[in-house]
Amino acid sequence: MEQDMYESCKTVVRCAVGVAEDFKVEVGLCQGSALTPSLFAVVMDRLTDELLSKFGLITASSSGCILTVITPPPATGDKRDVVFLIDGTSATRSEFPSIRDMIRRVVDQLDVGLDRVRVSVVQYSDAPKLEFLLNAYSTKSEVRQAVSELRSSGGNRLNTGRALEWVARNIYQRSAGSRVEEGVPQFLILVTGGKSSDDVSTQADQLKRNQVAPVAIGSRNADPDELRQISLKPGLVYSVDSFKQLSRVEPQLINSVQTISTADIISSYVPTVELATLDLGKKDIIFLIDGSDSTGPNGIAHIRDFIISIVQQLDVQPDRVRVAVVQYADRTKTEFSLNTHSNKQAVLSAVKRLRQIGGRSSELANAIDYVLENEVKPSAGVRLSEASQHLVVLTGAPSTQPVSISGPLLKNKRVNCIGVGTGNADRTQLSQIATSSEDVVTIPTFPNLPTVKEKVISRLSGVPVDVFTTEDFPTAGLPQPKKADIVFLMDGSINLGQENFRDVRDFIMNLIDLFFSERDNLQVGLAQYAGDVTDAFYLNTYSNRDDILEAIGKLEYKGGRRINTGAAIRYIQDAHFTKQRGSRMDEGTPQILMLVTGGRSTDDGKTAAMGLKNKGVRIFAVGVGDIQDELENLASQSSTVARAQTFQELSELNEQILEALDDEVKGKLCVDSQLPAK
Repeated sequence: MEQDMYESCKTVVRCAVGVAEDFKVEVGLCQGSALTPSLFAVVMDRLTDELLSKFGLITASSSGCILTVITPPPATGDKRDVVFLIDGTSATRSEFPSIRDMIRRVVDQLDVGLDRVRVSVVQYSDAPKLEFLLNAYSTKSEVRQAVSELRSSGGNRLNTGRALEWVARNIYQRSAGSRVEEGVPQFLILVTGGKSSDDVSTQADQLKRNQVAPVAIGSRNADPDELRQISLKPGLVYSVDSFKQLSRVEPQLINSVQTISTADIISSYVPTVELATLDLGKKDIIFLIDGSDSTGPNGIAHIRDFIISIVQQLDVQPDRVRVAVVQYADRTKTEFSLNTHSNKQAVLSAVKRLRQIGGRSSELANAIDYVLENEVKPSAGVRLSEASQHLVVLTGAPSTQPVSISGPLLKNKRVNCIGVGTGNADRTQLSQIATSSEDVVTIPTFPNLPTVKEKVISRLSGVPVDVFTTEDFPTAGLPQPKKADIVFLMDGSINLGQENFRDVRDFIMNLIDLFFSERDNLQVGLAQYAGDVTDAFYLNTYSNRDDILEAIGKLEYKGGRRINTGAAIRYIQDAHFTKQRGSRMDEGTPQILMLVTGGRSTDDGKTAAMGLKNKGVRIFAVGVGDIQDELENLASQSSTVARAQTFQELSELNEQILEALDDEVKGKLCVDSQLPAK
């Protein structure tokens, strides 16, 4: 009925410059209707918002169907594009309403409209989430409504760098409503509750280069240095104890948005100063970082930033400095090897992508073994004869494993080690792995890493281990080169099977790789046995470690239904420990048999072993399964017995065997510990 009243009805709008042309009235309200007051309010609210966005202040009257619009003087505010980038992680969920209310209050104070101040909101945690673009809404009430509907998206990780990069690519574009090409000032208001899990420096710098003014607001868990790094200038950094106190910084925030011009943004931007590239010569540098739970995401972020700050000063290229990163906890993971990336930018990008692997324990000894086995090798990019090798350990907790043998292993491989630890790390353990006392670096917490950057670079610049001659090693605190003849006698029977054979073969290769440095004068032979013996190579077949390892890697599974350990030992005595086959027994060189078996012998191994011992050969008996008594009958003494429950657990015997081998070669094993005859 009310609509029928307005059929063919027209009206006009009177304003300061005259009366507009008449236009049809399609819908209206009838005075006296019970619905008139409420419907009038609804209609007028909507109409008022639309007129506000176009004309400014209005007055209205329903009498005579005439609406009067009073055009105010031109507004004093300028055009602005304002993007809110807000922390949506689960950690800030309880305070998210405070962030939402702050945005609403700021919007209320700005001259919001498509032709004035445009607003966009992006929420982020692990990944950014668009709430609405700069050109999504044309009125303040629409923006207010959109803001009121914001809800925390949740997420565990705070990837601020990723969010900054996404905003730069997707929001500050003409298609998304940005007017940067028109010279309209561009603002980014970051609201964050913690330190970023990724790098922010490059992304923040790019925003500033693109004439965007970042404003950084952080709660008590945010990193002040990171906020300063992101913001256009120090005066645009605001800190609060909690987001409930955001109202305290709103006046300064609003004033900055209203008064800073594009010219101010351009003049305030200070380009990142490129640090001078250091000439360290040819270096292979491996960063071994503690990624356990004790380090935490924030600790990893500080470690990552520290590595980045060092790499930025290195001359990274294939024939100069190569960089690798390995992370460890209760497992070890290669992030990238020395030959993975060939330039500085690629290395920096890879470091920025680092994420904590997590783990309850910090197994540093296993991690160092892993690095020596997998990264300090030519196939991973190491240049043993051309460059010096460096390991930088960064840890925030004591190792759950002893590392007393790790230092000698590193030195034997000519790897210079720098140990960097927080107050929670074990300084004694750092001293055990470090090349010298000067290479032990301690800090209270990971945020203090920048304070030791110059010292670490200085140690990387120092004289490497591998420049010492053989005569220099004792005075440098390094062990004398080792000299010994070692024959491996390996069970190749069905006690192992094809799969376990590979585990035993890898175990032997691992032992040799860890024990045999290029300074050593070691000879190695190997034979495989079951019912009979098959020779792989003799003591004088190969003269260097790499050839030996390559030969072992080509071994094929022998097979056989039984093992005659006694006959095999007698064969080794006659065919391997002879001068013709390379034995240096007559020169007083230690003679060692390393027996690796997976079962009990079908013949008399004890008597054969006694005969070999009487010739001066020391026997190490390594076995798998319930054969402790047999191993003791074969071995020279208790310290040369090693047993694992499964073939996969053989690698856990490395430290025990290497210590005993080292003592054997040095003549430190005591005859008092020899096993009684059985």
